[in-house]
Amino acid sequence: MSARSVFTKFAVVAALSGGVVAAGVAPLSASQPVLGVATLAGHPHVIVDLAGRPLYVLTSEEGAKIKCVKACLHVWPPLMLPANVGVFSHAAAVKGSLGWVKRGKFRQATYNGFPLYTFSGDTKPHEANGVGLKLGAGTWLLVNAWAKTAAATPVKAGKTTTTSSSSGGGW
Repeated sequence: MSARSVFTKFAVVAALSGGVVAAGVAPLSASQPVLGVATLAGHPHVIVDLAGRPLYVLTSEEGAKIKCVKACLHVWPPLMLPANVGVFSHAAAVKGSLGWVKRGKFRQATYNGFPLYTFSGDTKPHEANGVGLKLGAGTWLLVNAWAKTAAATPVKAGKTTTTSSSSGGGW
């Protein structure tokens, strides 16, 4: 299934629900190793979650400025931590700064100041169908595990895909 068709499917759901879709993301426990590294979509050193799914950043969210809200969260589930987790484990190849930003009762994991997300269109481990999707709030890119600065965090995409939604906002 293409990223465009996945996004379109969720945009219709969001439009039917008035643009508000609950994220329904269960937080990880403090003892779980959260982040690993893999080569995906021709890019070495991409951060992946426990299931081998790549993590993404929205380019407009640098400095933990949350732009992905409402219906966006259904398409781009955030990597959440319990409210009491301040640090989380990761592979040694993850070189940047890990942190979190408060999101409701939970904390969303961040990397070099960018909130981390998965993509609902990645249905198998090591798929990267969300690379380069351009939405109203920015472009979704993979996360460079070796990045030590915010500027180096997003993996530059070769091409972008522009999508739009009639859900009435929330992006």
